[in-house]
Parts: sequence; C-alpha cells; structure tokens
Amino acid sequence: MTQLESPAPQANAPDWFGTPYYALLYHHRDETEACLFIANLVRYLGLQPGDRVLDIGCGRGRHAVCLREHGLDVDAFDISPACIAVARRHAGEKLRFHVHDMRRPFAAGGYRCAFNMFTSFGYFADDAENARVVAAAAQALDPGGGLVLDFLNAHWIVPRLTPFSVQVIGGVRFEIRREYAEGFIVKTIAFEDAGQRFRFIERVKDIRLPTLQSFFTEADLRVEAIFGDYDLSPYAPDASRRVILIGRKP
Repeated sequence: MTQLESPAPQANAPDWFGTPYYALLYHHRDETEACLFIANLVRYLGLQPGDRVLDIGCGRGRHAVCLREHGLDVDAFDISPACIAVARRHAGEKLRFHVHDMRRPFAAGGYRCAFNMFTSFGYFADDAENARVVAAAAQALDPGGGLVLDFLNAHWIVPRLTPFSVQVIGGVRFEIRREYAEGFIVKTIAFEDAGQRFRFIERVKDIRLPTLQSFFTEADLRVEAIFGDYDLSPYAPDASRRVILIGRKP
C-alpha cells in the first residue's frame, strides 16, 4: 500500500507505483534477472507454448513480457491504472493487461498457472484479506494448475533493515527510511523535485512461511516446493532473501 503526501494533495494524485519517480528509484531492477527467474519457473512447471497463465499484481509488466516470450498466453492485472497504462505498451495478441483488484476472483478456471511476483503481496493488515488473494488466484486455476508466490523472506530481512539511506538518481535526492512498525516493514521515501516535496510510503506485512503455507492450505492448494532464490535454490530461513512457494490445485 502507498500513501502520497505533498504540499497540496489532489484527489487524483498519482499512486507511487505509477509515477516516473518509482521507475527512476528502481531503475536498477534487472530485466535479465526477471526473465531468468521466469525461465527457471517455466522449466520447473513444465509449461508449454500456448498455455494460459495469469500474472497477478503485474505492475508495469516486466514479468508478463517474459512469460509471453516463452510462447505463453498471458493475462496480467494490477490495481494501479497508471501502471497498466505503461504496461499496455507491451500488449498484443498473447499479452493482455487489465485493471483489477487481486482480492477479487479474475476467472473461474481456465489458467494453467498463476504468478504473483516480486512481493506483489502482503499489503493488507488483516490476514483474511491477504488470504483472499491466494484464494482468488486458486479459483482461476484449472485442476492441476500451479500458483507461484514470490515473497520477501521477512525472517532474513527484518533484522537487517537499514534505517536510513540516500540515493541520488537523475538529479533527484531520495531519502529512504526503513523501520519495522506494527507488524509491517515500512519504507518511507522523501524527495524534492521542481520545487515540490513528495513523501511516499511502501508497507509490506511481515508474513512468515507458516502463515503463507496456511493461506495455500485454506485455498485447497498443496504446497509442493519452497525455494529461497530466483535460481530455485532451497529455502533457508536465515540465509534466503526470498520465500518462493509453489502450490498445486487438485
């Protein structure tokens, strides 16, 4: 979840994920790494060209584009209209983008696999709301279909939070504060541009592996694998930066 504070907030103020400042701050995110991760998953899951897949919380579409490059038929959605407007530059016959809330079912079956990538999860204070995301994803799967949930490993991250850092990118000085507050990992990003001050907040709930597994169980998904990084190495609580769950629908 994000919040925007500025000297004169507007009702239609852009969400953080859809702003050019978000793209500027996270410009280092590696498209090659994303596509290598997708390649590893496609191979593990046994996906074939033409299979229908779903990208949940797709942002600007970088993972969805990688999925299409494997010949998959991709539907991708995000709640941010601004992100979807950017993502639709990549749209085509085998790649469609939609504005949609991940807590609501997108389809009743029809998909071989669903992906929730790069911590596009854990935004809600009530775990029942987070569980609804997994349940909605499961509903979209055909029998035997798989759900991939790629989440941060809070067990590793929380003790290693850097309280304050500064990054100067493209002439913009980003002041970044990180804290653990009320069960959330909170990142506050403040900067000035063109004489205007901005302050955005990113919050992700501290959800540990047992709770994630319970979400899968409640959605009638069998957890078949837990990985700890994009090379699909084994998950180790004290060493892995990611927790990547793969579940199967009966």
